[in-house]
Amino acid sequence: MDKNWKGLAAKLPVQPSGALKTETLMDVYDSNALGYPLVLYHRESVELADEIQQTMGPEEWAHWERSRMRRWGARCTCSNCGEDFIAGYYQGGIVLTEGPDGQTYEGYAEPGLDASVYFNGETITCPRCWTTAEVTHRSELRHGRTFQVLQAEVVNVDRYTAVMYWLVRRWQDDIGNDTTNFVPYAALVVDLDGKVRRFRAEMRSGDVKEAVWAPCTYSRDPMQLLYYSWEAENHRKVGGWTFNYGPDLDGHTGEKTALDEYIGAEGCWPGAYLHVWERHPQVENLMRQGLAGAVAAAIDRQLDCAATKADLCDAPPIPWVDWMEVKPHRMLHMSKTAFREIRKKNWESEDAACWDRYHRQFPKADALEFEHCRERIGSKAVGHLLEMVAAGWTDLVPARVVRYLEKHDVLQDGVRLLIDYRKMMRDAELAETEETLWPRDLLAAHDRIAQFWTGRAKASYQLGFTSTFIKYRELEWTDGELCVVLPRTEEDLVAEGKTLRHCVGAYGSEHCSGKPIFFVRHYRRPERSYYTLQINMTKAIPVEIQLHGYGNEHHGDRKQYRHKIPQKVRDFCDRWERDVLTPWFADQKARAPQTESGKLKKRSHEPATRTA
Repeated sequence: MDKNWKGLAAKLPVQPSGALKTETLMDVYDSNALGYPLVLYHRESVELADEIQQTMGPEEWAHWERSRMRRWGARCTCSNCGEDFIAGYYQGGIVLTEGPDGQTYEGYAEPGLDASVYFNGETITCPRCWTTAEVTHRSELRHGRTFQVLQAEVVNVDRYTAVMYWLVRRWQDDIGNDTTNFVPYAALVVDLDGKVRRFRAEMRSGDVKEAVWAPCTYSRDPMQLLYYSWEAENHRKVGGWTFNYGPDLDGHTGEKTALDEYIGAEGCWPGAYLHVWERHPQVENLMRQGLAGAVAAAIDRQLDCAATKADLCDAPPIPWVDWMEVKPHRMLHMSKTAFREIRKKNWESEDAACWDRYHRQFPKADALEFEHCRERIGSKAVGHLLEMVAAGWTDLVPARVVRYLEKHDVLQDGVRLLIDYRKMMRDAELAETEETLWPRDLLAAHDRIAQFWTGRAKASYQLGFTSTFIKYRELEWTDGELCVVLPRTEEDLVAEGKTLRHCVGAYGSEHCSGKPIFFVRHYRRPERSYYTLQINMTKAIPVEIQLHGYGNEHHGDRKQYRHKIPQKVRDFCDRWERDVLTPWFADQKARAPQTESGKLKKRSHEPATRTA
């Protein structure tokens, strides 16, 4: 630690910049990134009576008095606008009238065709300010409710570069108060010796402006330390948000870290990146030479997908980098000429990892050869071919496959078609000759072998289908327009393949061995085949293998025409994978018994990473 750490600690800010505050508050209140506004309610007796007319005689007043009655209603308060209003009350929820335009209206109401019941935890549109809010009984907030998230910001303090961490705290109570403040939490400072030092904020009073910064013994990444937030599992989570604007680092201790490149690549874990840099300073060379996005994605993906505390790491490994080297092209095991070309291609982490595997399987291969394959068929398809080569299909070398697909004009989805065709042909024990292994018309050959397998369901798979359905049934989901459903029997797979004219009917073995098939259907017609999705559940994170519809997106007498997957289907599958599949997979991974020193480890945090 620098000897003048006390002077440095005194200069560290205790409040974030104005730009960060403005953007964060917009995320909190406009985008509901940290909980919704609330419509608080409790049961209350309300008086009902006919409307008072402008002119009323004694008889009308007597009729009005007789019409007066009391009913159980609900008094509601919106935390967004602060207004009170009356609603109906039914079985613990509130009842609001709905107009033809779908807008809700205040006033006593009873359940019916034009009135709906909203229970605790559901969202409604406030009839006063028209803001989406969460219906919450006041008793739920008797002791208040606190949402928190860490917000990281890069700043310069004199000659030093620091990553400041602010605890964004949103507090709601049972009378409608809804406030957000910024509490100093921690700071990572790059000192003059190139070491990362951590400071913690000590609150000496209730005023955050009087916080004092004190040094810590260990420079742990603050975002990987558990902190409280009401909505998180067990009310504990890790991760946070990162402000994607920063100062110029020239002339400061962060100048050689390339931290600005990491932030520019929308990296979300700046503390983890600084620890990677501290351990491997040559990472700056990759960051400055066009690989910033790949490095940032490699770090972020590992931490975003951490299911347990043991999966976190201050300096996440980047397996496709050779840290024994210093020059960028040697770090990636490629020639300088190849690197000059590839640095312009904006590789992602998956591309770099695929090249690393390609190089390991074919040590004499040139990176430009791999880049040619990647540009034609994509890294995912190249990876599938490498798996096939490793499994013994030695003739499926990516370069040869690409030349074959280019010659026959089936680059789009050609790799998957060829692999499917090869597997079905081997299962059928057909003769493997040069002509059958590399057919002149791949689509026609694929259809012939798929037709051969149609109707040949194997009853022995049924037990596996049942257990697969039980295992993955929680993943069935709908957004109201489309839905994801699981096949119950192999006959379902065969029928799907027959209707959509593709080969999923022969995928029973894969479905029961960790690569399940999901049917994407219209919610109103779940019995009608639409699109078929396959996911690989055997890796560290779930990976989509394929998504296909009728004829694998080919139609015509000879399948000579091609059509695209509708964007709404692609968006639906992406949303399902992001909002349903990934959290479910992380939860399953966390529940799996993991031993360490003879004790079972339990999940105690929830990732919450986002870029502000």
